[in-house]
Amino acid sequence: MDNVRLDIEAVGFTLDDDLQASVLDSLTKLQRFYKGDVITAEVYLKLEPNQRNNEKHVGIKYGVPGNDVYADDSGDDWYGLLNNVVAKLQRQLEKRFGNHTNANRGNIDEIDPADLA
Repeated sequence: MDNVRLDIEAVGFTLDDDLQASVLDSLTKLQRFYKGDVITAEVYLKLEPNQRNNEKHVGIKYGVPGNDVYADDSGDDWYGLLNNVVAKLQRQLEKRFGNHTNANRGNIDEIDPADLA
């Protein structure tokens, strides 16, 4: 996440190294779906102990040129919530910018069917 202003905010608990590493890995995964400049990444992690089962909330605002993309989710597992939020952001990025992960694949017209046999 070089040259990206990164802000991770933990509310209601202390962020441990494992969760912080998972957040950074999740943001790195998003870079595969958008090859342009990422200006900011803001991660909001909140533990609400007064709610049922210590409900957790994850929100990520991914600052890209134009309108930023944002997704959030609530539940009881930080890592599952991170995966859900990243999947939502991935869909938004693919819808908005196209699927850049396919940019390096050959054009279907350039593939010889004999090579597939």
